[in-house]
Amino acid sequence: MDDVARHTRLETWFRAYGDRVLAYLLHRTDPETAQDVLQEVFVIAFRKADTVPEPPIGWLFATARRVLANSTRGTRRREQLTVRLADAAQDRPADPDDDVSQAVTDTLARLSSADREVLTLNAWYELSADEAAQALGCSRSAYGVRLHRARRRFAEHLRANGDQDPSELLPEAVNE
Repeated sequence: MDDVARHTRLETWFRAYGDRVLAYLLHRTDPETAQDVLQEVFVIAFRKADTVPEPPIGWLFATARRVLANSTRGTRRREQLTVRLADAAQDRPADPDDDVSQAVTDTLARLSSADREVLTLNAWYELSADEAAQALGCSRSAYGVRLHRARRRFAEHLRANGDQDPSELLPEAVNE
């Protein structure tokens, strides 16, 4: 099926069944999550339009139920992680490195989301250059350039705010 036919089919399904699927979701979650899940359901429907049975209402409801369950599980895991991190932070004695951690956190917050992603894939998640490039959907050399530039901007932000000597936190940023 070509994209035009796929779009036409999706529009027809959305007009015919979108309100019913949204009502189903609104009975189970908050309005914002319901809208997000509805959007994801129709994105999935677009990708799988060739295999969705007619009429699609049962399939749409089943997909909505699964997407909502996944969303709920993810939210629960994030909340549990937040509680564990807060508990761990309270139990930890004062650390002189807290100032460094705060400087890194503040600096990362000032960077673009793209720079933050490149830096965290490398530093926090310890992905290799090949793995990070694959995660970002770019070539290894493009990833290398993005990482170099993100490190440089990170160091510039640290210097500009006098928070920390960049060479202590990110030696590659000042030595490249």
